[in-house]
Amino acid sequence: GVMSCNPSFGGVGKGHLVKEIDALDGLMGITADKAGIHFRILNETKGPAVQGLRCQADRQIYKREMKRSLDRIENLDILAGSVEDLVIKDGKVTGIIMENGEIIRANCVVLTTGTFLSGVIHLGNERTAAGRIGDKAATV
Repeated sequence: GVMSCNPSFGGVGKGHLVKEIDALDGLMGITADKAGIHFRILNETKGPAVQGLRCQADRQIYKREMKRSLDRIENLDILAGSVEDLVIKDGKVTGIIMENGEIIRANCVVLTTGTFLSGVIHLGNERTAAGRIGDKAATV
């Protein structure tokens, strides 16, 4: 995975999500701790309801450490590609169809949109559907 150009974790809006992932023994917070270069409490002078922890991370270290952690997980296969459709049988999702036509069967499918769903780049008055540099836009 590639972090965005503003590689931060937490903050007022998404900090609760990082804490929930951490509570479920997820790798995001653990890896951010390894790659962190700046940690801060946002809105420190305000009340606790609007405060939020934020970590700025080194993009290369985060990528390297996350890959190392994922590579150590038994029975985990990581595939890169675009999912084009779902396989549905008797009203139940039973797999996915990849962009290249490959069908991958699964007992469980987790849908995530990523950060570029319906992504658009604005250059002056020109609008172009796009994802991260070199990637297509994710569309519905």
